[in-house]
Amino acid sequence: MWYVIQTHTGEEDELITMIKRIVPKGYYEECFCIRRERFRKVGGEYKIDLYPLFPAYVFVVTEEPQRMFLELKRVPKLTKLLSDQQDSFFCVDEAEEMFLRSIQDGEHVVRRSLVEVDAQGQIIRADGPVGVYFDRIVKQRLRKRYVWIEQELLGRKREVYLGIRLKEDEV
Repeated sequence: MWYVIQTHTGEEDELITMIKRIVPKGYYEECFCIRRERFRKVGGEYKIDLYPLFPAYVFVVTEEPQRMFLELKRVPKLTKLLSDQQDSFFCVDEAEEMFLRSIQDGEHVVRRSLVEVDAQGQIIRADGPVGVYFDRIVKQRLRKRYVWIEQELLGRKREVYLGIRLKEDEV
């Protein structure tokens, strides 16, 4: 099963490194941060970079959550976060796990989806994750190249940013 560890925003990679160094590999199958492709203008040029899809969240796949929880207490960065706080080690339910698996690739990256827009600037067709969850789009920002979809995740409704690309981006 998938579990989520909450950490400080920007410290996801540091936490993953510490877990891989301190926690015996036999207690978990995988430890990762889901990232999304982000389209940004930097110094007058457009660039694509990777940004955490859920800042401050690290995912752990384990069949032994109690043992993993105890091992995580040895990770210095987590001492305060995990002590006596019930909501620091969330279990991802089956539907949420299926959603997360469906939007990412084998490298835990949510790739940008190619979209087609009409004359009014509304998305009329999309491939990839945006196409699968087209009916859940809450907001679109074509200039910034992303959409928000609404999804139940970790016990509450969340807006999930998904990157998009237009045909002209591929020139």
